[in-house]
Amino acid sequence: MNEMRTPDKTEIESIRERLSQLNTKAYYLLVALSFIYSKTSENIFSLKLALALTAVSAVLPVQDLAKGRAALRIIQGGKIVFLALALASTLYWIIFVAGAINHGTSK
Repeated sequence: MNEMRTPDKTEIESIRERLSQLNTKAYYLLVALSFIYSKTSENIFSLKLALALTAVSAVLPVQDLAKGRAALRIIQGGKIVFLALALASTLYWIIFVAGAINHGTSK
């Protein structure tokens, strides 16, 4: 019975390590987005969305509440989705909005 618990515990530790790595990436993105946001005078939804998604992903300590493998996997998936959406919003802002601002065509 002990042998059956070891793989689960190892897998849970692996998931927790990956969550820690995702948190680190989210913090880096949050710092970069905060810098960009502080430098722009435009009130841009896509940039605010990217900041909000990254902040929730980076700061919300939900993995501390989860004990089981399934809950940790759900949290991991949520963080990945939030970070992917934040990245997409950031790229949208960089490609479409920042270019318009730099060329003087913003509304």
